[in-house]
Amino acid sequence: MQQAGSRDIKSAISPTLAINELVHSMRDKGRKIFHMGFGEAPFPVPPRMMDALRDNARERSYLPVAGLPQLCKAVAEHQAFHADVDMERFDVLIGPGSKIILFALQMAIPGDTLLPVPSWVSYSPQSKLLGQHVVPVPMGLSGGGLVLEAAAIDQAVEQARAAGHNPTKLLINFPSNPTGLTIDDATLLSIVEVCRSRNLILISDEIYGRLSFDHRYRSAARHFPEGCVVTTGLSKHLSLGGWRLGISLIPKSLPGLFEDLCHIASETWSCVAAPVQIAAVEAYLNHPDIEAFITSTTDIHAYINRRIAEQLSRLGVNCVSPQGGFYTWPDFSNVLDGVYTSSEQMAASLLEQHGVATLPGVVFGEDSATLKLRLSGCDYDGETALDIWASSGGPGTRADLLERMAPNITAALTELGSFIFDCNPATDAESTHRPEEISDR
Repeated sequence: MQQAGSRDIKSAISPTLAINELVHSMRDKGRKIFHMGFGEAPFPVPPRMMDALRDNARERSYLPVAGLPQLCKAVAEHQAFHADVDMERFDVLIGPGSKIILFALQMAIPGDTLLPVPSWVSYSPQSKLLGQHVVPVPMGLSGGGLVLEAAAIDQAVEQARAAGHNPTKLLINFPSNPTGLTIDDATLLSIVEVCRSRNLILISDEIYGRLSFDHRYRSAARHFPEGCVVTTGLSKHLSLGGWRLGISLIPKSLPGLFEDLCHIASETWSCVAAPVQIAAVEAYLNHPDIEAFITSTTDIHAYINRRIAEQLSRLGVNCVSPQGGFYTWPDFSNVLDGVYTSSEQMAASLLEQHGVATLPGVVFGEDSATLKLRLSGCDYDGETALDIWASSGGPGTRADLLERMAPNITAALTELGSFIFDCNPATDAESTHRPEEISDR
């Protein structure tokens, strides 16, 4: 129970973690559930990383608050090489996952947060936990990527200030969770220019940066070294979410920010576990085996999630093909408008009736009445998928590649087809296929 005068903190845990726990609970009770609700890369730990962690398991001492110097140096060289960032202009901070670094950043930068809609589920709650106001910025989607217009940011700033708020930072994420889309260079430059003109700090969450399907890591820091803070880590491109190793690049031209973050770190997480930091150095040295792992697993993510988008489109669902990460962002309004009144209701029915776990669009900031779901394409055995991928020569060589690599994904798509047909059997047969017709073709 909250005491008088305490902040209004909801007791529910983050929706992504909640759906993951619910799926495991349902499976433990014997239910067949297809898990498209949680984005956790399924691939095995690269042998080099496993060996490094094992070899350093005896390391038990506290490390420097900002991070192991060898790791910070390796990170700087890695970012300079892969993202063409001038690392002479940044300090590196190591934290226990990028999520807590994002929270610390919002704490360390006074003022309110400009947040594109849709966006990841934890950004807004973090702001609210800190007593800060969240200023939504409308964002569009296109085949070319995310559409975040400078005019929309400008208008959001003006309206927020007129309402007595103080927007000081803009938080972007690309490739995006939940949309799976990235930001092209022209859009990124226009975002940077409005941040300069409005004196906004740009927080660029690039945790999926190395999972761009075109294998190009775009970093906002390259274009805005004086005012862009970057967060990233190991969890996505190396399937190491449980290692809780996050990275931040802090512009040296933002006076006191790095010191403030180190102060917050010293009073909260102290330092990241020594064995993890020492092992993590290997992830940033451009070893051929690590780079080959990233390339292969990114190609698998691209194949599976693009196939999800293709199959949904064949079912009549509006779904833009993803450009990076684990996710698709389908809009079911075309086929289910009038059947459901909210994305929560639709997601609950899909789980209960067809055993497909998803997350409703509303938890990402969308209007509840918009029938959008975020689908994660990670419910398969990564080691098996890697073996099949390596032996197949890539997509197009076998008709059953998706079914062989990711049978739960194939089954989930069949269930989605059944769901749509059951809800709306009169759907145009030219655009919506019966579930038994859905295959890897």
